Order: sequence, then C-alpha cells, then structure tokens
Amino acid sequence: MNRIIVLFWVVLLFASMAPAFGAEPAANAQGTSATFPLGYPWSSWGELTETPDAHQEKGLKIDGYAEQGIDWVKLGKTGFVLNSFIGIKATASTHGQDYWNNQVGPWAGLSLKHTLSLGENNWGEVALGTRWEYRKYLSSQAPQKNDSRALVFLDWSLGGDWKKQ
Repeated sequence: MNRIIVLFWVVLLFASMAPAFGAEPAANAQGTSATFPLGYPWSSWGELTETPDAHQEKGLKIDGYAEQGIDWVKLGKTGFVLNSFIGIKATASTHGQDYWNNQVGPWAGLSLKHTLSLGENNWGEVALGTRWEYRKYLSSQAPQKNDSRALVFLDWSLGGDWKKQ
C-alpha cells in the first residue's frame, strides 16, 4: 500500500521535471506547443437512492466520488495521454449491517487515456491503467476494519445528445 503511494508521488515528481530533461510538450490542434502539463481533469459523481418497496429492505443510500488528475504528456501521434490521478469515494446507507454500503476511502493511480471522436454533440473516452484503493469500513458488522488493493482497469464513458445531430 505505502509503495504505491510512494510510486505515485515519484511519478508526479519525475513528470513535473520532464521539461528540464528536454521532453517536448505535445502539440495542440493548431500545431503549436501545448503547455506542460496538458491539463488538470477532474470528475465527480453522486447518487442518493431510496428503497420504499415493502417487499425489500427499506432504506436510503448515498454514493459518490471525486477525482483530480493531471494529464502529463501526449504519446506521439497515438492520441493517448499519460494521466495520474487521486480520488476519494464514499458510500453510506441506513443499513449498518451492509458494510459494503458503508465505507470511505482514497485511491491513486496512473492511466493511458484516449478521447474518442464521436461527432459534434457526442463524446467518449477510454482509459487503461492501474490504481491502488483503500477502504475504511464504517460499519461494526464489517469482517475487517479496512482493506486495500491494487488493480488493473479498463474504463470507458460515452455520452451525447440524440437530438443535437
């Protein structure tokens, strides 16, 4: 767990010094040099749900995350971007025995991202990477107080507006 955190900071430090070692920033759409780093993408998501059905266990659940990243460099003409990120996720429910729905924890990782060109009013992105996650369980029913893991992931997201074509 601590090794991944140290690796994350080492990568951030090295990447921030890359221009001093002669690394060339990626060119922007106009063909001129882009700034370094390329950007600071962020994202967040949240959801509040209620189960009112008498045939199921009634209750509320809130779930969400926030993530901050740094797009470091574009890898040649491939369109892939090297990204590092940190984030936090939290889930809480009115059911304390559902320990998996009562947790909070940070994550950190590295990914290669590629923006998908899907037309003027549509968007998409695919990312392949690795991240470390830590979970602190808030429920006394949890089999353990916390856990951590490292994983490899393939993420994708697509969206748009069907009417605006």
